[in-house]
Amino acid sequence: MRRITFLMFALFLAVIVVSCGDDPQFVPNDDNVATDNDIGNTGNTGDTGNTGNTGDTGNTGDTGNTGDTGNTGDSACDTDSLTTNCSLDSECGACNICVQGKCAKGCTTDEDCKMYSGLKCNTKLFRCTNVYASLMACGEKKCPAGCCIADAGLTAVQCLATPEASKCGLCSNGEIYNGTECIPAVCSTTSDNCPTLNSSSTDPKPECFECKSGEYICKEDEECGTSGVLVNAAQCIPAGQKCVAGVSECCSGMPCVEGYCY
Repeated sequence: MRRITFLMFALFLAVIVVSCGDDPQFVPNDDNVATDNDIGNTGNTGDTGNTGNTGDTGNTGDTGNTGDTGNTGDSACDTDSLTTNCSLDSECGACNICVQGKCAKGCTTDEDCKMYSGLKCNTKLFRCTNVYASLMACGEKKCPAGCCIADAGLTAVQCLATPEASKCGLCSNGEIYNGTECIPAVCSTTSDNCPTLNSSSTDPKPECFECKSGEYICKEDEECGTSGVLVNAAQCIPAGQKCVAGVSECCSGMPCVEGYCY
């Protein structure tokens, strides 16, 4: 009996010793684990890099739009000389011409040249001219200075590089001097004023002149007085093909310019 009691006591002590040796493992709670990660998050301070947006101030470059002031090209026109006395266009300043001895506003665009059909603005001369006739003799390329004049009967036009008051005349815009008077710078293809413009002609007779479509100058009607016989039977030349000035007939009605029909 005593032995049994001793064995039970020894077993009890052994159980206590084993229990005390198994120290419980420390398991960190979720809050402690999170603090480790939170430390790494301090790298997010890199967001301060967003201050780079201040580069938007570059938009102030829009002030370059002030270049639009270039549209005020009309401000380059001379207004001080308007209505002053003159004998030549060159005495009236930019954008102006001499009309009947007084400086007046000239043309700057084709919109200013609607007084007669066929006129275009020679912006070098500020005059509404016949730019198609006589191989574009009065166009900007061939006549950037001086004045345009007409042969008798408006059968041709030419440019005087050195203007003279007695030859240039003091015509209104859209008109041209023919040596004796101011006449329209273009003939009319609808009312055909060529017989009137050539009323003093004897050969050919005035009625044998007609307004040439595309050139707007007076040409002799080669069928006039021929009893209906066609004198010029040559076929017309299409646009873009070579031609001979004064000989070839362009199908478009335009003159032969620099060797080609247009």
